[in-house]
Amino acid sequence: MNISLLQRILFFTLSCCFLFGLLFASVIWSSQAIELALSRDNYAEQLTNQTNSLKQLVANDNIYDSDYSLSDWQNLQVKLTRLLKSSPKLTAQQEIIQISIQSQNESLKSLFTLINQNKLKNASETIKNHLKARLMIQLEAIRSDSLQLSAIAQQDIYNTIKNQAFMFIVVSVVSILALFFGAFSLTYIVRKSLNEIKCAFEKNHSGHFQKIKLSHHSQEFDSIADAFNTMNKKLSESTISLTAMEKIVEERTHVLEQLSNTDPLTKVANRRALFERADMEFSRAIRSHSKLTLLLIDCDFFKKVNDQYGHLFGDELLIHICNICRQEIRDIDFLARYGGEEFILILPNCDITGGIETANRIQHSLANNCLKVDSKEICVTLSIGISMLSERHKSLDQLINDADKAMYLAKENGRNRIEVIPAPNLH
Repeated sequence: MNISLLQRILFFTLSCCFLFGLLFASVIWSSQAIELALSRDNYAEQLTNQTNSLKQLVANDNIYDSDYSLSDWQNLQVKLTRLLKSSPKLTAQQEIIQISIQSQNESLKSLFTLINQNKLKNASETIKNHLKARLMIQLEAIRSDSLQLSAIAQQDIYNTIKNQAFMFIVVSVVSILALFFGAFSLTYIVRKSLNEIKCAFEKNHSGHFQKIKLSHHSQEFDSIADAFNTMNKKLSESTISLTAMEKIVEERTHVLEQLSNTDPLTKVANRRALFERADMEFSRAIRSHSKLTLLLIDCDFFKKVNDQYGHLFGDELLIHICNICRQEIRDIDFLARYGGEEFILILPNCDITGGIETANRIQHSLANNCLKVDSKEICVTLSIGISMLSERHKSLDQLINDADKAMYLAKENGRNRIEVIPAPNLH
């Protein structure tokens, strides 16, 4: 059941009020019960005192004297009778004793009346003493019952105080526990819900649009969660997550790098990428004293082929030459378009002999794989110049310049050739 925090707080407040009301009612009831028990004890004490007064009167005065005044006795007797009629609310046990006292009081009045009607003038002293003793016994019985009433009342006071103290402690403990439990529950629900919402917002910052799943439901936090989830749904529909964005940016950056470093026609490295890689290999070879060979490749009579078969065929021819070169070089070698129909091949950790072998493989593979135009095979040749890094090469430009000179030497010597610029004192 979805209960709002306001309803929980209201229920908690009402529960606290009920418990405190119960505690207050128990205190009121206890005070009333103790007050009633005290009134019973006071009543019993008054009965005892009144009976003692009558006993003292009988014991001190000669009730058989002809001039004995009945007023003192009658006054005390009337007070005792009135006191018996004005008793507080008694327990069942006390009611039984009260009835016994009333009965004994009636007997006492009858006996005293009998004694004082004729003063028992013709009775013997034995009879007089016997009747007086009966009178004292009757008064002692009333006094004994009064003391029993007082003892019961005092025991009731003790039991009432004991029971009410126990009840007060129990209600107080239950109230305190209920207060702590209610306060802890409300605090826990609020803190837990706030943490779950906070975590959801933190995940949103990283681009992960997740729904809030509350552990404890309340109308207030559920409304926040519903609004947040609705917002997340709209955001997820219109926004790419950060991870996906980074992946797209990375892919597009890679594509842009490839485009900026790749010749659009032949799909091999362009001039910009060539010099970046060549500078790196040149510096590494100088630093580690390793070998580095460079091939400059030029297609023979490319202009004639272009003029005779068209530029589209010329483009296909350049692509074909690049494919042949890729097939004949190592993975660590680097092929790039230098310009027009010229290509440069960088061979790390390779000497002149290795460069010549690579050039021969490329020429033979190109001779065995001619392009077809209108069912006619068109074969082209390559002039290749080779230079290897030596102590006289102070820069990359000098190494490329030697390869360029060797390539032009191959053209001057009849094309379809491999020429090497002499490199004394090689690494």
